[in-house]
Amino acid sequence: MSFNRKYAGLPDLDLAPDIYETPDLTDEASTVPTTTIRTASNADDDAGSNSDIDRQGINADEARAHFLGATVDARDVNFSDSIATKRKAYKNKNRRRRRQENGLEDPEDFSDSEDESLERKLARLRREVEELKDEMAARQSETETTEAPSDGKETMGDGVLELSRALDNLYTSRSDTGAHSAAAMLSQRLTSNSTLETSAVVPSKQDAKPSQPDTTASPSAGVLAHAAAFDGRLALIETAMGLSNSSNPFVSDGISEPALQPVLPALDHLTSRLSTLMNILVGPNPVSAVPTMGSAPPSTTVTTPQLETLSSRVRKLTADTEALASARKRAVDAAKAAQNARIASAAIEPSDMSVSSSSATEVDPAATQRDEQATKIQALYATLPTIQSLHPILPSVLERLRSLRAIHAGAAQASESLDTLEKRQADMAREIEQWREGLRVVEEKMNQGETAMKNNIELVEPWVRDLEDRLGRLEGTGA
Repeated sequence: MSFNRKYAGLPDLDLAPDIYETPDLTDEASTVPTTTIRTASNADDDAGSNSDIDRQGINADEARAHFLGATVDARDVNFSDSIATKRKAYKNKNRRRRRQENGLEDPEDFSDSEDESLERKLARLRREVEELKDEMAARQSETETTEAPSDGKETMGDGVLELSRALDNLYTSRSDTGAHSAAAMLSQRLTSNSTLETSAVVPSKQDAKPSQPDTTASPSAGVLAHAAAFDGRLALIETAMGLSNSSNPFVSDGISEPALQPVLPALDHLTSRLSTLMNILVGPNPVSAVPTMGSAPPSTTVTTPQLETLSSRVRKLTADTEALASARKRAVDAAKAAQNARIASAAIEPSDMSVSSSSATEVDPAATQRDEQATKIQALYATLPTIQSLHPILPSVLERLRSLRAIHAGAAQASESLDTLEKRQADMAREIEQWREGLRVVEEKMNQGETAMKNNIELVEPWVRDLEDRLGRLEGTGA
């Protein structure tokens, strides 16, 4: 009934019960299946009826010989549905026997050549190398607790690493043929080296032995060519940036050259100096209301009045510079003249010096003043490079000084406010102490009043009872 209710709404559903009828058995009928014997003529008739069917018999010996060299290695194979890259698949090897000229096969000679493309063969080799690495790591982890690693295992590990590098070189040279193949190759080489150094678990517990050069492991020509191309591009970049080999502190070739300044800090320094000069000549820019993202410098817009002001200031600065140069020249000449005069006065005889002592006393103050001025001017010119080098940071220093002044003013105000708060806190503490003392006195007075009230109640209560009795008696006598 449940079946009918569940499928009652489906169309074309026959709900009638299934009935299986078999013919009644009789004595003459037999239930043994009859076999028909196919003759050669019937087979020929069937074969001729359909020409697309190949009815040639199969030779079991030839089929067995065809699959005789095929072997499948299914040890530690993962047959799950996982598609991970570390999944280990089974190995299928088809070894074909070499046929001799007389048609016979050589049972001892096997060839490992397989009918596969270059890409599939390269992928298979890389996969087998990865599986070999995993197997060696597992074997090493099993044997490292029992015995120390031997030289044979280290040699095998070096061979596996070299084979992996060679396969990586082949894969990179096959897939990367563009302009960036050398850089990609070098980055992949460095990444593979760092990965192998960190992941290889081959601790050396034996004493240090003199290492012997491995003559079998030689870098391929492709790696050297890619490294040379990458080195050439680096040299071009260094030339464009103004760098040389002498700027490298780790390379000492015996040639003493002046150290080059870094490019980016020098550009930042020049940019700051140019912006400071523009601010001095043109004036500070008004702060824009639109917020700027990042550390991009504000744009400087120069109008015609600003250009006129700038040209006038440039002319004025030029005139001041010329006047300063002429004054410096005059000061230097005066200093030289004063020095020559001192030398000449020192060479005069003592008698002449005694005669002209009065005039010398009149000249000495002027010469001393000129010497002091020349010394001050020379000191200023000596400190001028330092001032120029510190000129780009002067705006930031002044801004910091202004902010520090505001901070100090705020700190002074905060100190005064703190003193006021401390005084108010002390006054409040004194007032609280006075309130506590007054509250204590009031509590004592309240306790004394309660005690006196209780005593009065005890004293007055008998009097009230006596009066009540008297009033009761008076009412009784009056009635």
